Amino acid sequence: MVDTSLYAAFLIAAFALCVTPGPDMMFIVAVGGRGGPVTGVAAAVGVACAMLVHAVAAALGLSALFLALPAL
Repeated sequence: MVDTSLYAAFLIAAFALCVTPGPDMMFIVAVGGRGGPVTGVAAAVGVACAMLVHAVAAALGLSALFLALPAL
């Protein structure tokens, strides 16, 4: 069973990470501010597509493959 204090610390850290804007948000704001709303939406779609690629790669276990075969 997970210790309650460790679980609470994890939840606080996870919440802080989710609320804090990261480099993706900075990129979208910068591109949207320079090129307008349509360009900002295009940047957001691009970031979402990149996240989808990373999620699919993680789901397929590609990190384990890269660890097993470093030449890849």
